[in-house]
Amino acid sequence: MREAWRLLTIQSHVATGYVGNRSATFPAQLLGWDVDAVNTVQFSNHTGYGRWGGQRFDERHLTEVFEGLERNELLTQNRVVTGYTPSPEALSAVERLITKLRAKNPALVYLLDPVMGDMDRGMYVNPHVLPIYRRMLHLSTIICPNQFEAQLLAGEEITSLESLQAVQEKLHKEYHVPHVIITSLALPPEDLARLGASDTMPDGREAMVLVGSTWDQGLHSWFLQFPCLGEYFSGVGDLFAALVLARFSTELDDLPEPARAAHALEPTKSDNECTLPIARAVMLAVASLQHVLERTRATMIEQGARLHLDPFRPVSQLDAEERVKVMRLRELRIVQSATEIVHPHVLYRPQWVLHA
Repeated sequence: MREAWRLLTIQSHVATGYVGNRSATFPAQLLGWDVDAVNTVQFSNHTGYGRWGGQRFDERHLTEVFEGLERNELLTQNRVVTGYTPSPEALSAVERLITKLRAKNPALVYLLDPVMGDMDRGMYVNPHVLPIYRRMLHLSTIICPNQFEAQLLAGEEITSLESLQAVQEKLHKEYHVPHVIITSLALPPEDLARLGASDTMPDGREAMVLVGSTWDQGLHSWFLQFPCLGEYFSGVGDLFAALVLARFSTELDDLPEPARAAHALEPTKSDNECTLPIARAVMLAVASLQHVLERTRATMIEQGARLHLDPFRPVSQLDAEERVKVMRLRELRIVQSATEIVHPHVLYRPQWVLHA
C-alpha cells in the first residue's frame, strides 16, 4: 500500500462555478487524493455564460510552471488527468511533460480527456490539436472521448456496431491505449439492441449509453446505460474523468481508503455484469455523477421558481443578463453532494456487450 496518493490535474480553471480543475479537484480530494492543479486557462466563469474575463495560458507559461515543479522535485504524482488545453502549442508543452513523467514512472496512471468537440457542435478547438492528441494516445492508460472525439482520433465514423468495434480496435491496437471509454454513443435502435442497450430506460426516460473496452489479447467490450438528466450542465465531463481516475485500479491497495471502500460494498448483481477494474470505476463514477446531477436539477427548479426564471429555457432565447442568471442556476452542486461522491448508491451496472 502506498504511503502517498498524489494526483496532478492539468485543465481549465474558473474563479466561480465548476468546470475543469474546479470540477475535478474537490471530488478527487474527497476520495483521498492529494491534488496538484495546473491551470491551462484562468477565467472568471465558464464560457457558457456568454461573457467572461481572464486569459488562456500559452506554451511558455505552462512550460515555466512544469519546470518549476521539476526543479523542486514536485513531479511525484501517481496519477495525471489532462483536459481542455487552449492551443496546439500549449498542448505540446503538456505532451512533453507527460512523456517525461511516463519515462520516469512507467506505472503512472494517466487519463487523457481529448477535449475537441461534440456531435452537435462539431470541433470547437484549433484542429491542429488533433495530431498532438494522436501522438499522446500511446502515453495514456485511459482515454475518455465522446463519440465525436473518438471518431476524430480513429479517423473513422461510428455508424453501426461493426464500425464501433473497428474504432475501438484501432485505438487499442494502432495507438496502444489500454482502456477506452466512449462517454456517449448514438447508434440506430437495431444496433443498440444488438449491443444489449436501447435509447430509453425501462421507465421511458431518455437513456445515455457509454461504451468501454479493454485490450487483453483481444477486445473486451462492455457498456453502461443510465438516464439522461439533461445536456445543460457544464463541467460534467471534467467531473466524470476525475472520478474515474480517482476510482480506477487493478489492485485496490493502490487506492486511498475513501476511493477503495465503495468497491467492496458493490458485489456483482448478474452473470452478464462486467467486473473489469475500469468498468467498476466507471460504474461508481456514473453513480456519483447521477447524484450530483439530480441535486443540481432539483436546486435549479427550486431557485428558478424563487427568482421567476425558467432554468431549462434555451440560452439562445435569453438576453445577456438573463443568460448569466440562468447559467448561474445550472452550476453543478458538487460540494453539496460530497456524501454521495464518496458513498454513491449504484443503480446502473456495466454489462458485457452481447454481440461483437
